[in-house]
Amino acid sequence: MNKTAQEKKVVDTNIVKEVSFVEKELLLNSMTQKELLKTTMDLNKTIKELTRTLKTLEQHEYLTLHKNKWKLIAYNIFLGMLFAIGTVFGLVLLSWLTFNFFKDSAILTQIVQSQLKARQFDLGGMREKVQNELSRPNSSHETSSGVSWMKSGTGKE
Repeated sequence: MNKTAQEKKVVDTNIVKEVSFVEKELLLNSMTQKELLKTTMDLNKTIKELTRTLKTLEQHEYLTLHKNKWKLIAYNIFLGMLFAIGTVFGLVLLSWLTFNFFKDSAILTQIVQSQLKARQFDLGGMREKVQNELSRPNSSHETSSGVSWMKSGTGKE
């Protein structure tokens, strides 16, 4: 009897192990199904919100703005003019700021003055030359009244 009681005890232990394993799997499956159900409900809620947002966007004005070609042309011309005005204003502002930043610079002043000296005309010498040309009579082009002909720029003298 001792062996049958022991065998019965082993069989009962095995049955308990199998039952606990099955119950554990069932519990795990139940929890997984609950999580999947919760995730599915969240996804359905998100899809409904996205559908509502898309309907709102379809009714929005900026999607129907360009159905008329004249509105499209006017809109593009307006944006182009705004871009041009903004660019010119920005460049003027940038050049003004650059000028004000560099206007008191000693190095820049020295560079500008050296360039002005290099490009400066000798005005005194030019005046003397012009006066000499005007005071000297031109004998080849004198008329009977003593007035010299001046070039008119047409090539005819």
